[in-house]
Amino acid sequence: MLLCTTAKPLGAQNVVEQQGDTLKTAVVTASAKPSPTLQSAPLQVMSKSDFEKLGIKELHEAVKTFSGVQIKDYGGIGGVKTVSVRSMGSQHTAISYDGVTISNAQSGQVDIGRFNLGNVEYVTLTIGQSDEIFQTARMFASAGVLNIKSARPVFDESSVNAGVSVNVASFGTWNPSLYYQHKLSGRWALAVNADWLVSDGEYPFTLVNGTVVTREKRLNSDVNTIRAEANVYGDLGKGGNVSFKGNWMSSQRGLPGSVVLYNKDARERLWDETGFAQVHYRNSLGEKCELQGQLKYNYAWNKYTDEKEYYPNGIQTDYYTQEEFYGSVSAKYAPAAGVSVVLSQDVFRNTLSASYENFVYPHRFTSLTALAAQYSAGRFTATASLLSTFITENLKVGKAAADRFRLSPAVSVSYKLFEERNIRVRASYQDMFRTPTFNDLYYNRIGNKMLDPEIARQFNVGVTWREGFQGVLDEVSLQADGYFNKVEDKIVALPTLFVWKMMNLGKVEILGTDINVGTSLSFGRGMRLKLQGNWSYQHAVDVTSSKDKNYKDQIPYTPRNSGSLSVSFLNGWVNAGYLMSAVGERYSLPQNTEQNRIDGYVEHSVSLNRSFDIKECTLQLQLECQNFTDVQYDVIQYYPMPGRSYRFTFKLDF
Repeated sequence: MLLCTTAKPLGAQNVVEQQGDTLKTAVVTASAKPSPTLQSAPLQVMSKSDFEKLGIKELHEAVKTFSGVQIKDYGGIGGVKTVSVRSMGSQHTAISYDGVTISNAQSGQVDIGRFNLGNVEYVTLTIGQSDEIFQTARMFASAGVLNIKSARPVFDESSVNAGVSVNVASFGTWNPSLYYQHKLSGRWALAVNADWLVSDGEYPFTLVNGTVVTREKRLNSDVNTIRAEANVYGDLGKGGNVSFKGNWMSSQRGLPGSVVLYNKDARERLWDETGFAQVHYRNSLGEKCELQGQLKYNYAWNKYTDEKEYYPNGIQTDYYTQEEFYGSVSAKYAPAAGVSVVLSQDVFRNTLSASYENFVYPHRFTSLTALAAQYSAGRFTATASLLSTFITENLKVGKAAADRFRLSPAVSVSYKLFEERNIRVRASYQDMFRTPTFNDLYYNRIGNKMLDPEIARQFNVGVTWREGFQGVLDEVSLQADGYFNKVEDKIVALPTLFVWKMMNLGKVEILGTDINVGTSLSFGRGMRLKLQGNWSYQHAVDVTSSKDKNYKDQIPYTPRNSGSLSVSFLNGWVNAGYLMSAVGERYSLPQNTEQNRIDGYVEHSVSLNRSFDIKECTLQLQLECQNFTDVQYDVIQYYPMPGRSYRFTFKLDF
């Protein structure tokens, strides 16, 4: 994290700024982030400077600016938020934190609402075969990877960095945070950060019931969350580099229910205690070899309660506990210039326990082996990988599902068309599958041990362009991709004689286009305008059977058209940011009827910020107005989202 200066991260260098008659020297540092226009597969990036310019504080706020993404948001500060890429389903999207995947064997979905961006350097979204092959085998196993890269501490003259910030927002929301960084020696550093989020979440909304329109207030949307993280970074010299990370979250929140007619009753509560500890080691063994390894332990405890008159004692309480033990080793070998080969081996064990009767207590062992190769010479890059997956399970009660084994290939290529112009064409293919979750297989009464994995294949072709200019126009960038995805043996819940049952019956075909355009302009005297826009079109239809009423209907919660626009204006007075998100009409159920239709919406947000140097410290003030047109909309039907809201940030680095 950059402290006591308002200079922007531009790479490791010294910058001398003219301020009146005084010269001020600032150390500017940032880790290199991947360039989207140089990749063989679609990649989108948002950096820390982008968060600050646009007033983005939470991960889900950043992700909704990416193309080809759908976020399911159940409303409110405490509402669960999951992400799906190109209509493949949230279980096909991996959430990676500093190269290690966040897992949930119970449901296969990760709530990205648990992450804030206070200590994040950048966020990337990769779709398909990544050009970065020196990674864990688990990173090869998903259709899309949302990677969160935390910021490493940077020190100048002082061996200590520290700071505090407070976010005050509408609906009784307070979010104080602090960080502390200490350079322990020339080779070791410590970084600690923590924050507390509390909100009553009682925002107003409009309820429409036929011709009757009333103003109501969202209930049971409160949240009380404490998040903390500690990192230790070590340089072992010729012995390599090592880092340790510990992360913990404790949360209690209400789960706002659906609003149907005038039913506002919502009494569900959720308690979360989740944390992980991990260690990462990396070392170069000569000029041609490199080795890295990771170990991780993950723990998640949940308590769920619901008050209903028909429950014994008027309340139902369930407890769930998940554990994961994970290890990964990767070796990279470069036999010749432009050629590299990587072999990665991951093993992990997942367990789940629950409090209700007749629970089966599943244990799952997974082995992932990835062999990847890359050739890059001049204007041509080609990457190929083969992932081997083996899964075996056992239960304390009853017979487990059968073992699973599958080989999943992937390939990507890119070619620079002209020597003097950065115009590239690219193509990629990936075959993958989604293992049924513990809930799919063993959930009380509806689980099905005979489920097959969900098979998915994705094809992508595209073009990228990036050009720098002299004068007012600094640069222009473009990514345009067309894709076709096919999902077979889709896992769906279907009604049987008395209860619902998980089955392999679905087939989905997805044809789409993603277009991303960016530009920046400089006007002199420190004034700069940056614009970034994207548009997505998705024709995602159910092709399970021509006899079905929903045959070739758009699948639920997938808009045909969506997009976003961000504008930031930097100047010497007050920096301004504008963010627009647009989502077309969708359907809440498989049949595309008028009754199931959800209206599209456009949401606008603006922010103003300015930094002040005060002696050896930097004060940053920021004011945001989200959804300033006060549009009323649902992301999930009958779960109304907040209208106009405000957020003020006070941040002091010293």
